[in-house]
Amino acid sequence: MIIILSSCEDIIHPEPANNPEAIFEDLWTRFQEEYAPFEERGVDWEAQYVKYRPMVAENTSDDELFTILSSMLGSLDDGHVSLTAPGRKIFFSNTTRNMLLEDSIFQLEVIRQHYLEPGYKSDEDESYLYGKLKNTNIGYIFFDHVGENFLILDDFLKEFEDADGYIIDLRHNQGGDFTYAFSALGQLTKDSRYVFKSKTKNGPGEEDYTPWHSWYLEPEGTYTDKAIVVLTDRYTISAGERAVMAFKTLPQVTIIGDTTNGAHGTMIGRELANGWFYSLVPQKVELFDGKSYEGVGLAPDVYEKNSLAEISAGKDRTLERAVEELEQ
Repeated sequence: MIIILSSCEDIIHPEPANNPEAIFEDLWTRFQEEYAPFEERGVDWEAQYVKYRPMVAENTSDDELFTILSSMLGSLDDGHVSLTAPGRKIFFSNTTRNMLLEDSIFQLEVIRQHYLEPGYKSDEDESYLYGKLKNTNIGYIFFDHVGENFLILDDFLKEFEDADGYIIDLRHNQGGDFTYAFSALGQLTKDSRYVFKSKTKNGPGEEDYTPWHSWYLEPEGTYTDKAIVVLTDRYTISAGERAVMAFKTLPQVTIIGDTTNGAHGTMIGRELANGWFYSLVPQKVELFDGKSYEGVGLAPDVYEKNSLAEISAGKDRTLERAVEELEQ
């Protein structure tokens, strides 16, 4: 996931004072002017002001202020919105991320120990992991985020060019720069494919946006049309979801797992006068079908989710369902 520290340059604000009331006003105003998906997330931001502003006074403590701001930001339930302060646990607006709901039902170690043949490959940071699945002729690759690591896809496809199919695991993908994914996935199509469009806030008004920009998956490299299963879960977020959008345009791809997080737009970072940091989303995104899945997420073709008991026993049912799909 990438945080851009400067955006919406046309929106100029005076330097805010460093006191609780001014800090509240600054954060609320920034969201009012720069945050894009209020409508998609069903949030009346002015109503949040009416609810939370009376809770803040000149003598409000840092602990109280952090709690109030977190509660207000929590109304957005946005995986791209967070609040960070020294000495405190980072607050994520999205309940799944903040409470780590079902975080443990995906474990890469289970796949490494129980499913991959010896000789699998990874980099030092495990930004990717790939190899052949035991007792199959299926290649498996996991991506931790979307960046230069995605370019290893070319090596993976060449090494397993005789495989019957591929599993691309984007569960718990943290996002990053989706353009790397679009470049790497170019070898999976012979045709230019429209994926999504986006527009970004460029002023304080409700309708102040750049024109829509359309994004396409373009043919690139040696073409392969073998069957692919992409795995997703509720922690597949941001650029990881934009990669899923691209996969959804490909006829040879089946998506299995859980619905993605539903936080697609570019994220930017801001600093408050007291040194706290927060992030927000100044962008709207619509899929090729003309719909926004912000706050909803991208549903899989086949819903399959592990249980904690299965993972604890070394069984990844979602992965096994993907193998079944490719072997049928």
